[in-house]
Amino acid sequence: MDVIQPQFIWIDNRCYRKNPLSSLYADVNNVPLTDIEEKGKHLGSFETSEYDDEGDACELANVPMEQLGDGRFRVKMNIASEYHSKIIGRNGDSKRQIERDTRVQLFIPKKGQSGDVAITGMNPKDVTSAFVRISLIVTNARKRMPFTHFVSIPLTTPEIKIRFLQFKNYVLRFSRGAIEDDLFQNPDKLHFTIGTLVLLTNNDRIQAAQSLQNCKSRIRDIIGSAPIEIEIRGVEYMNDDPSKVDVLYGRCIENSGRLQQLADVVVNSLEADGLLDRQYERVKLHATLMNSLFKVKDDSEENVRSTFNAKPILENWKDYSFGSVTVDDIHLSQRYSTSQSTKYYVASSQMALNQDL
Repeated sequence: MDVIQPQFIWIDNRCYRKNPLSSLYADVNNVPLTDIEEKGKHLGSFETSEYDDEGDACELANVPMEQLGDGRFRVKMNIASEYHSKIIGRNGDSKRQIERDTRVQLFIPKKGQSGDVAITGMNPKDVTSAFVRISLIVTNARKRMPFTHFVSIPLTTPEIKIRFLQFKNYVLRFSRGAIEDDLFQNPDKLHFTIGTLVLLTNNDRIQAAQSLQNCKSRIRDIIGSAPIEIEIRGVEYMNDDPSKVDVLYGRCIENSGRLQQLADVVVNSLEADGLLDRQYERVKLHATLMNSLFKVKDDSEENVRSTFNAKPILENWKDYSFGSVTVDDIHLSQRYSTSQSTKYYVASSQMALNQDL
């Protein structure tokens, strides 16, 4: 690593300088240093950059810090309990390492207890350094957790639901038992997925809702005076072998390109706020029609994802129209939930798009 021109990384709209990896960090996390350097699965120590190099300024982290009566400084972090063990580490090694490196004291609620993670130290920079380290641990842990929420566009008009049920019946009759009923999506939950998120605390959900609202004006500019009309036509898959498919999607037809712009703006906002990890350069809009995860599994199949032969479906329904819909709103939807009133997913937040048109 070039010490004169270090690498920078952005976390929650804040910029940090990446320092060289240490063998001690690798030892504490039980990860070979070569694995860290080559695969980039773990990050070394970071500190805020306080200089401006030819206009590329990185501001000091805006850490919500308070000064105590005894002169010490403290930061409280609202972190979901699911991440506490990652901060503590095996036998407390990670916690001790952070305290030793940054000269702070960490308070982490015991298992089963609620409360904030508190960082206390004599120097604001030390507290900030620990804050960054813990933020990185949480960010990396979040990437490996199953998503809890997703940003969606509902596709639940009567026309689309009827056409989807017709498609389902056609496929089941045609397949003569080769395709099972429980592979199909619930028609009340048809949707386009824009992005998936891990939101474990109420603060996470509030932040995600605010992130959506922050891009509302840009979305209104994209929509302009005419609402976005889309058609779901044809089927597609994303893996290499059509005879071994685990998810089958409905294809989005929207010739103006505005829906793609809208989706990219939403993902950019969530990514900038550290709530979403971008998988592709541009959002891949997709509506799940069939998914092997919908199948009811017995205990022996719990950790095995099955596939199905989608070749006949792709051949016979490649241009099938599921109907059209106007994009009226965007939902922050809770995974594995059902609204009693709409039968769609429960919305943690909802943004109307066409109220002023």
